[in-house]
Amino acid sequence: MITGVHHFSISVTDLNRTLEFYTKVLELTLQSQKRNSYDGLGRALFGSNWGVDQSFADLEIAVLNCGQMRIEFIEYRDPPARPFHKNPSIAGSAHIAFKVQDIEGTRRRLEEAGVEFHTPIQSFPEKEDLEWKWCYFRDPDGIVLELVEEVRH
Repeated sequence: MITGVHHFSISVTDLNRTLEFYTKVLELTLQSQKRNSYDGLGRALFGSNWGVDQSFADLEIAVLNCGQMRIEFIEYRDPPARPFHKNPSIAGSAHIAFKVQDIEGTRRRLEEAGVEFHTPIQSFPEKEDLEWKWCYFRDPDGIVLELVEEVRH
């Protein structure tokens, strides 16, 4: 039986740059960071039918806390990381939606830190008494991020 989500994981091209952005700009907390490298890891990660046929793998992993959620970032060194395709319509693409209490204030703070948003604040009426205010931006790898404020009427 599934009881919840343990963590969400995203591959990145430069873990140090990613940590700088997520801890300094978005103010998430680093929980752990370690290098994982051994023969057999490649088979465990990629199986045998995914286009990567190697037994050895070398990667660095960082786990950040965001409220009750863990977000894991992985920089693959062997096989080397490749840039994100940046097209959210491709199956398997994902984004992270961060809950905020004041979307306008949070957006303003992030823009002052150099973050560029690619949508204005939008509205999504989920239920009769619940509306989401939301807007999108990207991290240094081009991964789509979202701010969401839930507004009850």
